[in-house]
Amino acid sequence: MEKWAAQELQYADLGDTRRKKRLISIVENLAS
Repeated sequence: MEKWAAQELQYADLGDTRRKKRLISIVENLAS
């Protein structure tokens, strides 16, 4: 599932890589 979320959000520009990682984590948790 992680690859799916990372792939979908790879171009998200949130200004900080930590925010992007957090967003991917949240999406993974919501999808599971």
